[in-house]
This record gives sequence, C-alpha cells and structure tokens, in this order.
Amino acid sequence: MRKQNHVIYREIQKPRQIWAWVLVMLIALLFWYIFIQQILFGIPIGSKPAPDVILIIAWFLFGVIFPAVMIGFIKLITEVRKDGIYVLFMPFHFHYRNFLYKDIEDYESIDYDLSNFGGWGVRINLKGEKAYTMYGKQGIKLFLKNETVVIGTQKPNEIIKAIDLLTRKG
Repeated sequence: MRKQNHVIYREIQKPRQIWAWVLVMLIALLFWYIFIQQILFGIPIGSKPAPDVILIIAWFLFGVIFPAVMIGFIKLITEVRKDGIYVLFMPFHFHYRNFLYKDIEDYESIDYDLSNFGGWGVRINLKGEKAYTMYGKQGIKLFLKNETVVIGTQKPNEIIKAIDLLTRKG
C-alpha cells in the first residue's frame, strides 16, 4: 500500500437528508414485499410477473445491496495534505482525486445553491465547473489551471485555514 502524504486536515461527510433515507428505505421495502409475495408465498405480482430469477436478482440489488451501500459506504472524504487537496467520494471513486497546490491558482470559501449543480454528488454544471458535494450549501472553490472545482464542506473556515497554512497565503 502506498504511503499517504501527511494529512493536515480531514473531513468525512455522510448523507443526512431524511428524504434520501426515506426514499432508499421505500425502494428496499418495495423489493422485499415483491420478493416475499412471489418467491416465498408463490403469489405472482402483476398480470405479467417477472421470472423468479430476474426477481431474485432485482431484490438482491435493490433490496439488499443498494440500501447497504447507501447506509454503510457512501461518504465524501476531503483531506488537506502537504502537496494538495484530496477528495474521495465512496463508493463511486476507487482512488482519491487530487488537486495539487502547484495547479491551484486561487481558492475561496463559498456559499452555493443546489441550482448551481443540480443536486448533491459528483456534478458538472453548465459552466463546466465540477462539484463534489454531500449536503449543505458551503464549500471551497478551487480555481485550477484547467478547471474550476467546488468541494462541499461543513467547516469551510477550518479547511481554508489548513490550506492557507500550507500555501503560506494566510
């Protein structure tokens, strides 16, 4: 395993939106209901029920795997290290996305609106700006040589302070 660069600041964000959890649980419950009715009790669902194999696969994906991933694995990790800012959006990224200080021309703390990016997650807006956000409306905006990136944070002052310390801006 590769040695990690010294971490100065680390923030881990997990989803907190009630509506998202309700949606995940409703989807899971629907697939559990269909699975129990058709597979366990032998009562077909609908006028043209799906074959049992397809139903078992769908139940496993949306009744077991999907909620497990949403509850246990989804998180946004932001790290300020000696050489740059690192972002990992689990389970969608397999490796940290890094934004090295040598490529950062400027940065600032911002308040943004969901309309800027169309929601939370990994997003690209009409201006070509990329965002890594979990929840909330605060973040830092990185002006890189070739792109602009927004990283959502619940502690913008702390992350800016850490970056200032390392870039000697503060």
